[in-house]
Amino acid sequence: MINLQDPALREQLRRRNPEGRYLISEAELVLAIRACDAQGDSERVRLLSEALVERCGPEFQRRTQGLRHRPDLREEAIANMVEHLLREALDSQEVFMTQNFPHYLRCLCADEFTRVLRQEGLHYRRDSEGRPAGQPQHIPRSLIESLQASPSEEEGSPGADVADPQDAYERLHALEESRRILAYLSDPLDRKIVVLRVFQGLKWDDIAQLCQRTERTVRLRYEKARTYLRACLDREREELEAALMQLTHQRRPAQHVPTVHGQNQQR
Repeated sequence: MINLQDPALREQLRRRNPEGRYLISEAELVLAIRACDAQGDSERVRLLSEALVERCGPEFQRRTQGLRHRPDLREEAIANMVEHLLREALDSQEVFMTQNFPHYLRCLCADEFTRVLRQEGLHYRRDSEGRPAGQPQHIPRSLIESLQASPSEEEGSPGADVADPQDAYERLHALEESRRILAYLSDPLDRKIVVLRVFQGLKWDDIAQLCQRTERTVRLRYEKARTYLRACLDREREELEAALMQLTHQRRPAQHVPTVHGQNQQR
């Protein structure tokens, strides 16, 4: 039981039994955080939350080892895990974390780790048991050849036939196509978030400030918008393929076979 009036509360939260386990479990910490929040005791909520994050820190580090080659993504994933943890620690409707906190923490880490990979277009090879193996599969920028023709290439060289990525027509076409795709999003805020993230490359905290929303909110809206746009483009492709197949079938020439009387009969 946590004695919230104990002057040495920090030391009390760090005490362990001979087996190395904390005397005060994480589930008890969560319940104490909710009780203090209901009483409006923000100081103790902050102290208990810091203790909870400190305990979960090693697990966050271990579960994001697969992103160690991308420190920026790893830092982002850990920040998301902390935000997710503290938000649900204050949510009295979230009962799973008080019933089986270790399993809850593993699920939280796995969800955030997978979300970051999906957001960046990465994926892992998995072993026979479904566990990630090796580094995420992606194409390093250093291995991607530039489309820009080098100055040494002459008029008749193969490189001269490559389209200039800075061509005004190409930029105009890309701009019009982007506007067409964004038109699928009916909510102006969703369109704004996608533009700020995809086309302007802003960080999540800057986007949240511009949109006057929390960082978590803009992330969720971005994920939903991206999923919806992908579904719209997939449907476009399927409709185009179906139309092309129908057109090909209509243009197919009629075949003729000889009849028993030596005349051609249309099949």
